[in-house]
Amino acid sequence: MNLEVRNLSVSFGDVKVLDNVSHIFRAGKITMLMGPNGCGKTTIIRALVNLYAGSGELSYIPQDISGDTGLTVRDMVALGRYDKSRFFQGETEEDSRHIEDALLQMELNDKQGQLFDTLSGGEKQRCMAARAICQDASWFIMDEPASNLDPVHSKHILDTARELVKNAGKSFIIVMHDVNLAASYGDEFVLMKNGTIGNTASKLTAELLSQTFDTVFESVTTPSGKNVFYAE
Repeated sequence: MNLEVRNLSVSFGDVKVLDNVSHIFRAGKITMLMGPNGCGKTTIIRALVNLYAGSGELSYIPQDISGDTGLTVRDMVALGRYDKSRFFQGETEEDSRHIEDALLQMELNDKQGQLFDTLSGGEKQRCMAARAICQDASWFIMDEPASNLDPVHSKHILDTARELVKNAGKSFIIVMHDVNLAASYGDEFVLMKNGTIGNTASKLTAELLSQTFDTVFESVTTPSGKNVFYAE
């Protein structure tokens, strides 16, 4: 199932954040949603979450997780397995398997009894990723998943996304500011600017980045043959 927004406009007071945006996000891929701060990236993913909230096909992993939950890590992850009709009916063997697998994938198995509120920002993001994984949705939307993570765990969570796309037929939309991480993991790139989608591409280039961010980007090729982008 593809996800689609059509003729989407959003304003906050007199400020237009999205201006008649239409796009089809194709299933079976990691789509990187990129652009300058304030261009409408978070607004478009929240619109997608609202549009498809009742389908059961979409799981959203926000950038910031706050509030006093009083729940353990395992409890938070387990919420991915419970909809309103099942919440008080107990945990099945299948639920337990999905929960344990998700905890292992996000390297949180040793913290499952710890209170969620005592975790670091990066650990909270990994916990929310585990909750999304055990929900077993078709689509995952991640808002800056690497923002609170060290390089090792940033790579781990994106490697997990790649594995889920390749081996489980899942689909991802990831808001990403790190252009080199995006280039390494993205299958498609949606580049936003001033509340609209300026470009879409299957490969990032210095020219596309320069047009999107209004600054000059260049790239160098490493000895392994990988392109690395940098802003001048």
